[in-house]
Parts: sequence; C-alpha cells; structure tokens
Amino acid sequence: MNFGRVLTEVREQLDRCEVRFALAGGVAVAAHGVQRTTLDLDLVVASAQSDAAVAALESLGFETLRRSAAFSNHLRADSGERVDLLFVAAPTAAAMFARAVVRDLFGAEGIAVVDAEHLVAMKLFAIQVNPTRAGLDLEDVRALMARGLVDGATVSVYLDRYGLGEHRKTLGL
Repeated sequence: MNFGRVLTEVREQLDRCEVRFALAGGVAVAAHGVQRTTLDLDLVVASAQSDAAVAALESLGFETLRRSAAFSNHLRADSGERVDLLFVAAPTAAAMFARAVVRDLFGAEGIAVVDAEHLVAMKLFAIQVNPTRAGLDLEDVRALMARGLVDGATVSVYLDRYGLGEHRKTLGL
C-alpha cells in the first residue's frame, strides 16, 4: 500500500468533511520510532463523527466491510488499500487529540499521531477484547517502553484496568 498517497487523500477528505482524526495502530507505533510492519491505516475518530468519517471514506471508493459502534473496516478492492476507523467517546477523543504528536509521515505533513500512552492503552484494550492479538500488541508495548516513551508504572495501570496482570512478566514488570 502506498501509505503516503492514501494518508494524504484520506486526510484531505476528512478535513473537507471537518472530521478530526489521529493516526493509531501499527503506523503510529512506527511513527514513534519502533520498527513495525503493517498493512493498513488505523485512524481514531470521535464516535459522534463516525457517520461522516465512513461517508468520507466511501466517497473515496472505499467499501465498508464491517461496521460496529466501536470501529469500521474499509477496503479499496482494486488496490487492496485498507483503512480502519476506531470510534471513541468524546472525552477520550478530546484527550487523544490534545496529547497527539504531530509528525510528517510518508510525505504527508502535520499528521496527528496518537501519543505513546494512549497507544499502549489501545493495544492492551485490544488484547482484552481479542486475546489472540497478545503477541504483536505486547511486543509493540514492550518496544514503546524500551524507547522510554511510556513507563512501567503507567503500563501497569492499564494492565490492571483491563484485567491483564498475567502479562506483567512478559513486559518485564
């Protein structure tokens, strides 16, 4: 996938629709300096803007494959380009947007990227919802910790919040 082209195109359309977003997932982990391979773009959007965000992607030729109150998956079948939207409540979205870091990525300038602490929270929440994700997501958490972007005490808070204390040893806590 040509991340730069897709990110620029999606950003321009979301901007036109006045939908605020922040980059999450594997590309966000990579934007924080962690070597990471991913096949899609994950974007956080306030739940109140979910309809507008989905419509924006559909206007760009993305088919909505699946949609729930928490997320939606989108694919351009001809190119295989994938974008996932993650819908979060207004207070969470406000906190994520306020703490997002701005990066120039793949030739796209000024992209809001979810901060490391929120990425860790999202990764651990994803494990709670789907334990089969533990391997890759715990590695992302460990790598963010190793870069000094989030500390063990903060990670422990989220492990406890999501009932994942059994992963402390894996993370060296």
